[in-house]
Amino acid sequence: MDFFLLPVRRPVAIMMFFTGIMLLGVVAWQKMPVELFPELVGNQVSIQFYRPGSEPEVLEREILLPLQAQVSTISGVSETWGEILGTSGRFDVQFESGVNIKVREFELQRIITEIQRNQPRGAWLNLRTSGTGSFSDLAMTLNVLGSSNYDKDALYDLVDQIVAPRFASISGVSQAQATGGARQQVTVTVDPDRTAALGFTTQAVTDMVRRTVGRMKFVGGLEDETGRTAVILDGRPVSIHALANSRIARDKPALLGHVSDVAIGTGREERLFRVNGQPAVGMVIYKEQGTNLIRLGRTLRDRVDEIREELIPQGLDLVIGFDAAEAVDDQIRHLSKL
Repeated sequence: MDFFLLPVRRPVAIMMFFTGIMLLGVVAWQKMPVELFPELVGNQVSIQFYRPGSEPEVLEREILLPLQAQVSTISGVSETWGEILGTSGRFDVQFESGVNIKVREFELQRIITEIQRNQPRGAWLNLRTSGTGSFSDLAMTLNVLGSSNYDKDALYDLVDQIVAPRFASISGVSQAQATGGARQQVTVTVDPDRTAALGFTTQAVTDMVRRTVGRMKFVGGLEDETGRTAVILDGRPVSIHALANSRIARDKPALLGHVSDVAIGTGREERLFRVNGQPAVGMVIYKEQGTNLIRLGRTLRDRVDEIREELIPQGLDLVIGFDAAEAVDDQIRHLSKL
């Protein structure tokens, strides 16, 4: 009976008790991550990769085989599948039941980072889980607009080399990828007359270039108390001059530069964007798993305003195409009204 009389005898204490509960609820609500979909954890992880302008055998030799070699050193792997389609592919890893999938994801991300360092500009590798969390990895899409006479290739280089790294450095962002326009590439233009005069065929020159730029091979591994380390033999040329000075055949002194012109230029335009009639380059920003999308969205919008002020004096503009955080925030406000 005294318990029911406690609010009458101790009103201040009761008020402070419920006030503390309300404060704890407010703090917990602010720290609660908001996602487009609830994240379900499975036992399968998919690694998607892309390398522009590369043949399937090059992707197999320089991405798929190194992935297979390093993933085989991880414990708890049940099965693996690899698939290459044109200039892209995927590598699926099935883990045994009961394996801590989060720990394995960190190990795979480390492997991806190491392989990514050896890839040319424009190539990427992404980690995807089998749960629904992959649907909410997209954080924001942006468009960098130039004037009507602005070189779209120069615009792409600006976004890829300057703008995208500014967003990729933000905590919680996994990748910031430029899309649209043409990437830089090395072009080898073979002269048939010079090739025939030196006793070669254009096919022999083509085979030599393919062997030279793709001279990377998994040769085994080193084992110690910390585990197994993959050993990769990398004999690729370090520069465009090294490529031009490579021999066409081992038993002849003729070089690639004797029968062809080797130069750095722009590649094929794979995607083109125009916003309000102006040429534009797109950029896609992905968030890391477990990052609070609403907070990341605020940080990204602040960075957009900062970079936009720097681009306007150059005749450029930066606009948001899609903001996942804002879309989720709008839905939350809509639900609160209901």
